[in-house]
Amino acid sequence: MNLSTTHLTTLNDRLATLPLPPMSDAPRGFQRRHRIGSLDLANGALRRFREVAGALESESPIPGVDAMASAARRLTRQFAGTRRAPCIRLRLRCLAALRAMATEPAWSLDNTKQARVRLIADYAANQDRLVPDAVPVIGGLDDAVLVELAWPSLRHDLDDYLDFRRLRAEEAALRGLHPRDIPYDRENWLQSRFAELKWLAHTRRRGRESYIGPSAPALFRVC
Repeated sequence: MNLSTTHLTTLNDRLATLPLPPMSDAPRGFQRRHRIGSLDLANGALRRFREVAGALESESPIPGVDAMASAARRLTRQFAGTRRAPCIRLRLRCLAALRAMATEPAWSLDNTKQARVRLIADYAANQDRLVPDAVPVIGGLDDAVLVELAWPSLRHDLDDYLDFRRLRAEEAALRGLHPRDIPYDRENWLQSRFAELKWLAHTRRRGRESYIGPSAPALFRVC
């Protein structure tokens, strides 16, 4: 999957405008939904899904089967005839970006966060999942929910990583090389970022000032 910085730098904004359906469970005693068509969410993958969701240590509650089934039905009605609901597709794109960040040797992501991304990626790669990819419209809903649970703890790291990729690509272009063919790590990124911020501050300041000082002699005189 292409990780175009132009598209991915707006992930946080796009996630806000393409939310998953509400995932709150019905009151106890009314939690009856566990099927979407022929798909039974109370299948053998449910335990694994709950284990991964719990290991993410999210502050948001883990949705139950009733909430997942209700959300899936809502998406199926809203996006009938499409390959996959846009809100799910976007979160799977986020997962691709998170996976790239976690496996980037030059970035050296914190071990705890690496493990968090690996949990989701390994679950998503497993064929025995709660909502398989082949299910129309809602395939990958379980992966999307896991991304949503982990997102608050990873979003700022991903912002920084995408900026790292941008500045590394610019540095490589100046040298006429591929980004992965230049020695460029987190420390190099911090230096590049500092230099860029300093330059932006300079240009903003010069935009408010004249290069000709107030004491410069008049070049023209109107008689």
